[in-house]
Amino acid sequence: MFNDGFKERYTTIPLAVYRAYFVNQVKEVIAHHHKEFEVISITEGSALFYVDAQEYRLQKGDLLLIPPYAIHRGKTTDRGTASYNCICFDLKIQCDEALKTGLEEHTLSTEHFISKESAYAARLQEYIENACCANERQSLGWELDAIGNISLFLSVLKQEAHFTENLKCSTQKPFAQNVMDYIIAHYASEITSRTAADALYMDNSYFCRVFKKSFGCCFADYVLAYRLEMARSRLTNTNLPVTEIAFQIGFNSCSYFSKTFKARFGVSPLSYRKAYS
Repeated sequence: MFNDGFKERYTTIPLAVYRAYFVNQVKEVIAHHHKEFEVISITEGSALFYVDAQEYRLQKGDLLLIPPYAIHRGKTTDRGTASYNCICFDLKIQCDEALKTGLEEHTLSTEHFISKESAYAARLQEYIENACCANERQSLGWELDAIGNISLFLSVLKQEAHFTENLKCSTQKPFAQNVMDYIIAHYASEITSRTAADALYMDNSYFCRVFKKSFGCCFADYVLAYRLEMARSRLTNTNLPVTEIAFQIGFNSCSYFSKTFKARFGVSPLSYRKAYS
């Protein structure tokens, strides 16, 4: 779901599904955000997620709610099997305009974690699974089926008071969202923690401390990981030469790009393209 890539899965409605399955391996998704509401449902094993720097350890049957523009990241462990369903949807597909506006503008907040022990967790899981299946099968009328289940899902959350007035609401964007916006706009250029701190009118040392707390790594490591994720997207979705992709995402050397790509993903850019295009 990184870098809005899930939008490529949109058909007639703004809803996308991703089912993840891992055996004895570590899978990490770097910090990112998007306008869409996201729900993660753990179907096997366990996973560790962060939403706005808050840690959540999820087990089978747990759910995680990620509202619009929340910075989130996650990873599985290398022990046993882990699987989860992830569904992203634009809130405009449901009829509650006040809910949509409140979550997108941060005047409403939501509890992120729903335990499998909750009295209504099973119902929520069912609605999410139904919406996922409708999206995958895409039989006649599937859009209404998916939207109906999403609406039922949100209805339960409203009934259980998961959406509350955000008393900390501010007209200013949160730090992490401002940083993400800066990186998205400038990752292909020569950027450092100092240029980012200057752009946000912050002291560099303070910026670095807050960044690491929010994103789980230092600024330079994150920018490198972000560039490599952008490379993966271009390798699988375009026919651009590897050299051109390297320069487009901010590398000055194609050989260094290939070396860092292989170090992160275990294969060369060309091998990755052949395997996943």
